Amino acid sequence: MPRYANQPMEIVMSDTPAPPEMDGQCETTVTELVSITEQVGRNVMAALNDPDAVAVLTTLVPGMGGDRVVSLGLTDEQMHQVGILMHQIHEEDEALADDEERCIGFQCRLPKS
Repeated sequence: MPRYANQPMEIVMSDTPAPPEMDGQCETTVTELVSITEQVGRNVMAALNDPDAVAVLTTLVPGMGGDRVVSLGLTDEQMHQVGILMHQIHEEDEALADDEERCIGFQCRLPKS
């Protein structure tokens, strides 16, 4: 409902900032263009600012409007779980490497005749 000049203005206290009123114009947003290495570095450093973060997991997420670099700080417990998974994968890779008849995609080793 519009406010008229002779009506008192109501003041509402809130921690959430009010959305800006429409003024018929759009603001321009300007950010600097940085290399992927600098962007990843900034994300990693920002994630490490969390006092619980002992490591950072970073990935590139493709999207319709453009790709994004996403970094997530890992706690000590999460990093421990990552270490366990990496150890399991390494053991599986070693077991597969010993398999003489293994296939990679459509490529298989043929026994020597």
